[in-house]
Amino acid sequence: MWCESFLEMNYALTLEFDESVKSYCTQPEYFSVYGKRYTPDFLIEYKSGYSDYVEVKHTHFIDDDFFSLHHLRKEVIYQHNRHELMLVSELDLDSKIISNYELLRPYKQIDVEPITPLLVKLPRKLTLKRLEFHISKHSNGTRAHAWALVAHQFFDFDARFNLGPDTLLMRRLG
Repeated sequence: MWCESFLEMNYALTLEFDESVKSYCTQPEYFSVYGKRYTPDFLIEYKSGYSDYVEVKHTHFIDDDFFSLHHLRKEVIYQHNRHELMLVSELDLDSKIISNYELLRPYKQIDVEPITPLLVKLPRKLTLKRLEFHISKHSNGTRAHAWALVAHQFFDFDARFNLGPDTLLMRRLG
C-alpha cells in the first residue's frame, strides 16, 4: 500500500485492525476543486456499505488556509458522490495502539484455521503467556500461532497498553 507519510502509514495500520472496515485504498481518485487537482489520502469502504474519504495531515500543517481549502474540498466531494471527507491528524492516533498493531501486523499472515478448533477448549480470559502455552501444546501450534490468533482478533485486549506476556486477553464468543 502506497502512503505518502509515516502518519498515513500509521492510519492505514489502524484501518487494518478496524473491524468496521471492509476495504480501503490510498490515493483513490482525484477531484477538480475550483480548477485545482485534489486527491484524498484514503477511500474507506465500511461493512455497512457506507464510504468515506480521509485526508491525513499533521497538525503543524493545519491552519486557517488549510481549513478553507478543506471546506471547499468537502463540498466538491459531497456534491460529486455524497461521500464525506474526514480529517485525521496525529492527535487522532494513539502511539501505544499503533505500536501494538505494528507488533501484530506480521502475524496476520499466519493461517490460524488449523488451530481455531482449540479455541473452545481455552479459558475465556487468559494472559498472552498462557495462550502461547496452550497453543504450543498442540502438534500444529507455535507461539507465533498464539500471536496470530490475537492479530486475527479471536481475542480482545486493551490496546492502549503495551502487548506482552502478562497482557490479559478475552476470547471472543462465536
